Amino acid sequence: MKAPASLLAVTAGQSVWYLPARMNRPHAGERATVARAPRPDVQAPTVRLTFANGEALTVPLKYVSVYQPSTDAELLVDEARRLPSWKRLIHLSQYPQFQAEVEQRARQLAGMVTPRTGSAAKIDVARMILEAAQVDAAAVQGRTPGRAGRGQPAPTHLPVPTDTLATLQLDQERRAMINNIARCIHRRYFLSDAELRDLNDQEREQERVTGLVGVFIRAAQGEAGLVPIKDSSKGKGSALHAQLHGSLTEAYPLALEACQMLLSGKEQHALTLALEVRERLLAHVAANTELDRARRKHHTGRYFHGDVLSVREEHEDGGMTQYYARLTIVYGEDGHSVIVANAAELESMTGTRAGMQAWTSLCRWIEDHSDRADGRKPGRRQDDDEHLIYRNDRDTLVLRDSIEQYPNLLRAFECIRRALLMPERDKDVLRSEIPENHPAPGHHDPPQTPAKEGGLDKLPQNSLNFN
Repeated sequence: MKAPASLLAVTAGQSVWYLPARMNRPHAGERATVARAPRPDVQAPTVRLTFANGEALTVPLKYVSVYQPSTDAELLVDEARRLPSWKRLIHLSQYPQFQAEVEQRARQLAGMVTPRTGSAAKIDVARMILEAAQVDAAAVQGRTPGRAGRGQPAPTHLPVPTDTLATLQLDQERRAMINNIARCIHRRYFLSDAELRDLNDQEREQERVTGLVGVFIRAAQGEAGLVPIKDSSKGKGSALHAQLHGSLTEAYPLALEACQMLLSGKEQHALTLALEVRERLLAHVAANTELDRARRKHHTGRYFHGDVLSVREEHEDGGMTQYYARLTIVYGEDGHSVIVANAAELESMTGTRAGMQAWTSLCRWIEDHSDRADGRKPGRRQDDDEHLIYRNDRDTLVLRDSIEQYPNLLRAFECIRRALLMPERDKDVLRSEIPENHPAPGHHDPPQTPAKEGGLDKLPQNSLNFN
């Protein structure tokens, strides 16, 4: 380390402090008098010091300070708070099991901020840093959201499931229920938090046409000066981006010219221009498809549009029984795979220990079926959504061979089935979460068909005339 230029102005007889790199050297941190001033014409200047006991030393100039080291520990603690490692010290101070590591880090911080004035001062600063860290850790815990400012409440442990499903035997009725649950999950029968609009093919086509017309209208408004034109040339763009923007830009004037030719009676010319417009629109669609395929897909939040599963069991007499259960499925950290966020709650509520492998298999089963249905994954889509888990073999439900690739999948479905069958008072689904246009949980009688008034059976016998 090169000595500061201000130390070269030290003169003989001036008082300075000796601060070597290692404080175990003799006279470290003591006040001394300059017996010989440093020479400015050398690369590594030295200075001759005389201490209070009369002993003299020649030391490098970089180990000399003209300022008395600060003995105010509060300033040193503030300096320690500005270091990046202070946050880690605060975090560890909240846990008693890391007390030894906290003390070691406090001593390290003390060595970083304390001037070279002796080892006793370092120990005192380390103690003050440790006390300040404990105070800051208590303040952090006090700012944690809680009730009446009392901090975060202690976590409540869920009851431990007792049924391990070691001997899982499902009769035909339970197998049919599991098929029904699988169908409802696959078809996304979840109560939506918002009113979602389901479009049919005709409505989707109308939306696409409206979108293209809107692009033309915005382009016309931009040319007329009604709206500012956005500069799409800023930033980097690939050839596909240029094709995406250029195809619509070229299609707009051609469409206007086609309209003018049609009004002028030049139908053949208008047809030629219309074909060119169509060609550019197809190029726009193709470029957009390629960009969407290459665009990175990273999802967050919930996988479905709700987390309350709705399962309806139809009866032979026309009635039905409605079940609800909370099944929260969210995207994982990678943005592609899914996880069951409330798996522990389902196991605790039903007393059923399904296991991590069962929930992982359920998530893979959901991903595989959804990807195949949307065309994003190879493989034949299941033709019969009514029998996704058990197939119908001569009026008997038999487990499909493909289910073997999902270990313990039936355990997860059995846990969900038990959650659906639990009394409503024991569930975490509120009545306010069920929309008005959805049936209430429980059994519902078949709808009563009003009796028709009149008819041949209501006419008097003498009024019937078969002639």
